[in-house]
Parts: sequence; C-alpha cells; structure tokens
Amino acid sequence: MMKSPKKTTSKTTKKNGKTNGKPRKPNALHEKLIRLLSRPDGATLTETKKCGFEYPAIMALRIAERRGYKTSVVKKPGELTRYVAKRAAGA
Repeated sequence: MMKSPKKTTSKTTKKNGKTNGKPRKPNALHEKLIRLLSRPDGATLTETKKCGFEYPAIMALRIAERRGYKTSVVKKPGELTRYVAKRAAGA
C-alpha cells in the first residue's frame, strides 16, 4: 500500500506581532512609569499606583526591560522596596 502524499496548505501572509508595519503609538502610562523608575532612587509600589498603574510593580519592571532598561529591586531592612530602571549601556 502506498501512502498518499501530504497535502500542502497555502501559507498565510500574516506576521506574528506586527501590525501592517506601522509603528505603535507610545503609551502615556508606560512613559510615566519609565520616568518614575528611572529616577536616581527609583520608585516604590505606592508611587507606581499613584501614577495610575494598578498592577504589581514587577510588571512595571518588565515594561522597562522591553524598552531596553536594566532593572533591579532594592530592599533595605526597615525601608520600602524600591524598583529601579537604568538605561542599558549599549542602548
């Protein structure tokens, strides 16, 4: 018995993650977060909530990482946790 050859399907022209090659409009909330996190002393969770970001602060750090920032979390005993983003050296 011979197996029938596999049917080929036509390729779609849709690309993952791209929208017709147009640049995305900057998000104002993300810009506020970047400004807060890139301050010399960074930002606390309450400061990120005050600027309108109602999600965990780690998510704000992920946004900064996607934009080319190096992020870190500074926890000193007896103080609030501070989230810091600094511009990466090569960017």
